[in-house]
Amino acid sequence: MCHGASSHNITGILAAHPEFAAFSAVLSSTGAAAEIDRRNTVTVLAVDDAAMAAARGLRPEDLKRVIYLHVLLDYFDDAKLSSLQAGFAQAASLFQASGHAAGADGIVNITARQGGRVAFTAAAAASGVTFYEKSVQKSPYDISVLQVNALISSPAPAPAPAPASRSSSSQGSTTPAKAPATPAPAAPATPKATPSAPAPLEAPATTPIPRRRPAPEPESATAPSPDADADADDTPPADQKNSGARGTASWTLGVAAALPAMIVLVL
Repeated sequence: MCHGASSHNITGILAAHPEFAAFSAVLSSTGAAAEIDRRNTVTVLAVDDAAMAAARGLRPEDLKRVIYLHVLLDYFDDAKLSSLQAGFAQAASLFQASGHAAGADGIVNITARQGGRVAFTAAAAASGVTFYEKSVQKSPYDISVLQVNALISSPAPAPAPAPASRSSSSQGSTTPAKAPATPAPAAPATPKATPSAPAPLEAPATTPIPRRRPAPEPESATAPSPDADADADDTPPADQKNSGARGTASWTLGVAAALPAMIVLVL
């Protein structure tokens, strides 16, 4: 419950305890001190300077989330912690009230442990336990300051992806664009040893088959020679040659047969 007038002065309370100097400074730097002072009912889980060493190196937003988990929006003192019903309670934190908590990230579990110890854990944390040490100051049902032995562990949200580099033409860019470098001519690629995929088979081109010249027909025995026309007047026909030859042979045989008769007659 919020009020217009300041109800508390948390830095003034912690100033009386020098061991909380680092914690008090972070309450002021993160804005938690102002939130505490304007609320009516609140419990602050303070850690000493030795425990605050664990906060070194945290990003400002992560440190604020952790510190806001140490401010419970309910009243708890040592008497109430020792009489937890069923040994368990939950309380909303300042981180839950900030509107930046997702789901149960801003809820703190309060659990009674063996030996009378009381543990504080973030509901969204898988591990990490913070134990109650002692009461520092209390004003029943208004404000209670309790010392715990360590910072409450809280899972940090996943980091946002790095923004993509903006081109020189993007709006608001003040960096002059560089002229693109002229690419050097690429060297001819060396053929790889692995065989390439076979080219699709193409239908063979139709090659005209040359026409074969017909073999010359054998000359007829009676075919005239190239000079047949020239010798036609001088050369007798074949049947005349044969008849002449037969006549000569008959004449020769007749002379041979008549020769002995002629000899006898002469004698």
